[in-house]
Amino acid sequence: MAEALDIELLRTFQAIVRFGQFLAAASFLNKSPSAVSLHVRRLEALAGGRLLERDNQTVNLTPLGRRFALQSAELLRHHDQLLASFSTPLASGRVRLGISEEYAGAVLGCTLPHLSADFPHIELEVETGASGRLSARLERGQLDLALLVVVADAPPSTRCVRMLGLTQPVWVAAHNYTQDLTRPVPLALHGKGCPYRSVAVDALSEQGRRWRAVIVSAGASALETAIEAGLAVGIVDRAQVRPGMRVLSSEEGLPELPLHELRLMQAPGELSEAGEVLVRLIGDGFVL
Repeated sequence: MAEALDIELLRTFQAIVRFGQFLAAASFLNKSPSAVSLHVRRLEALAGGRLLERDNQTVNLTPLGRRFALQSAELLRHHDQLLASFSTPLASGRVRLGISEEYAGAVLGCTLPHLSADFPHIELEVETGASGRLSARLERGQLDLALLVVVADAPPSTRCVRMLGLTQPVWVAAHNYTQDLTRPVPLALHGKGCPYRSVAVDALSEQGRRWRAVIVSAGASALETAIEAGLAVGIVDRAQVRPGMRVLSSEEGLPELPLHELRLMQAPGELSEAGEVLVRLIGDGFVL
């Protein structure tokens, strides 16, 4: 008889595909890196070939791995739908969720369809804002959960319920933008409480570079317009660089910015059953 596929092996493989790193997948799954590596070896033995090519920084799918990724994702989806069909959606109540604005679309896209279809008695209230402001409201109990952007080497927190990926902030400007090193760097900034703003301003100060705020806005669209018009330099997640922008390199005189993490945090106290449902939906569906 052919050996059966272990669903947990597939979950491990899909986490690696999603995050592109063994360490990030291990953190997401709450497993050790060695356990993740063992799962991959077992899958490759079952598949009859290498699924992943790995170096010190990244993980890439082999042709066999790409085919296996598509098929295993579909299998996992059917598996989870089948299990969900056996249970009655008893969870109910209100969940107040805070999200950094740039990730609101991705979070809501992976949660709202499932909430309305499978958990109609859960009432979701969403607030967007800078991570610093959301963190303060979370601490005061004004939110139940918040998706926050924090520096990757920040101390771990017992209230972090999921680590959802890594983000790399970069300096961006219009394609025709040219720096004048004799003048202050013109910046398009989110308001105070934005983690990217804090590290960018600190990095410029440590470098001895002068800067000035051309535009400060809580919303991304105004900042993006100013950047693409060539009026200012901005700081965005590398994955969210728009076609009208280019990434400024360190050779152009701007300091490197530190890696950040996306952490789903809960308020002090016990999380409700409805909150646990939302954590699961975000953890299973959110993709950077």
